Amino acid sequence: MSSKDVQNILFLSIEDLNDWIEPLGGHPDTKTPNINRLAERGMVFESAYAPAPACSPSRTATLFGQNPWETGVYANNHKWHDYYPSGKRRSLVGRFRDAGFETRGAGKVFHGAPREFDFADWTHFEQRKIGKFKPISKTRQSGKAGRNSDFGPTTNGEDQFDALNTEWMVDQIKPGATGQFWALGLYRPHLPFIVPQVFFDQFEGEVADPPGLGLNRFDARNTSLLDPLPKPGQLLSNQNRAFRDQLQRHGEYKDFLKAYLASIAYADNLLGQVLDRMDETGLWDNTLVVLWSDHGWQLGEKLAFRKFTLWERALRVPLIFAGPGIQQGRCDEPVSLTDIAPTLLERAGCAIPDQFTGRDLSPLLEGKRELPPGYVVSVWGRQFKSDSPLMALSVRSRAYRYIFYWDGSEELYDHRSDPYEHRNLIHDPGNLSKAEVDQVRSEHQAALDFEMADPV
Repeated sequence: MSSKDVQNILFLSIEDLNDWIEPLGGHPDTKTPNINRLAERGMVFESAYAPAPACSPSRTATLFGQNPWETGVYANNHKWHDYYPSGKRRSLVGRFRDAGFETRGAGKVFHGAPREFDFADWTHFEQRKIGKFKPISKTRQSGKAGRNSDFGPTTNGEDQFDALNTEWMVDQIKPGATGQFWALGLYRPHLPFIVPQVFFDQFEGEVADPPGLGLNRFDARNTSLLDPLPKPGQLLSNQNRAFRDQLQRHGEYKDFLKAYLASIAYADNLLGQVLDRMDETGLWDNTLVVLWSDHGWQLGEKLAFRKFTLWERALRVPLIFAGPGIQQGRCDEPVSLTDIAPTLLERAGCAIPDQFTGRDLSPLLEGKRELPPGYVVSVWGRQFKSDSPLMALSVRSRAYRYIFYWDGSEELYDHRSDPYEHRNLIHDPGNLSKAEVDQVRSEHQAALDFEMADPV
């Protein structure tokens, strides 16, 4: 593949989308025919992970190609412009503009309000406000679960933020286009899970519980699931306790699951409109497409909701590349969202600045195994608004997840036998000897040999 073959980039992000997509098999009821279409054209990364389970640090890491511990952007109250100067085109988008591409975007690409955008990055960025809805669910109406916690159907045909942005983006994709960097950020399935009724109608009856829920049914009062966890893990699980209690009180847990699945179906439908436009314009031969999400999402596993933990469901994300020179297939090598930027630059024939510390995934995209097995590190914690935040780190390899918390407590899970992380090998080694557990622990701790940047 010559870099001349990649003449356009289509950069597609879907907010808060976990592995509940058909190519990753995360939920038996999910419906993602258009993500399937894209997957059939390219390479699906089965083990892609976010560098942090929150929007701002993860998107900053992805778009600037540096991990949170390199930037100091750890949480949503930290912004990219606290670390990178505006107007200097340091982001992936800015680098492509400097390379001569026209950069056009809409929706949630960077994290931040419109006033926080760096317009020097963009030839044009389409701006519109996210719509508001009257409360629908009893959980939201209770006033005890947070303002942005609603879910339920709205009227068919009602234009929404994502639909309008998708319509605009489709119009930007022109036959014969070259030198274009198109970025579309879909907001759903971010809360509130409010999408047109037609997408709820795709899920008749009661939907299945999340695989790995850990109970016969969801029960917010049964905290036995938390007993094997160290105190920091319990703390992170309980940070959305009010929300889970209200779901239990009003009997709306299954409705909430259906609303998340409907929101995924809605985002998938909009993605389909973009893919249809790619078919119409015949741009597949010269356009490199990447689809990604900024982090996962929990729906009751370990009684946790939203993101903001270091477990699999909060960190595993969809990542699919398609386009010139990319093999169709699946890759189980653990990769990070920080790998996207250097990969796109390399495949477009652009220089990779030293700033971008992720790995170029081109060998994997071409079906080779030239990269050594990797470890993906993610970071999270508590008290990010203080001068002394409490930090925790996770290391994911092909076989294991290791978590080290701020108080020295640990979790270790063997994903070959325990994909839903129910047995913490630190306290329940099962058939493993202490020496074997210590060996795995030390191998993963070695990936944490770096200096943490102070929060910005």
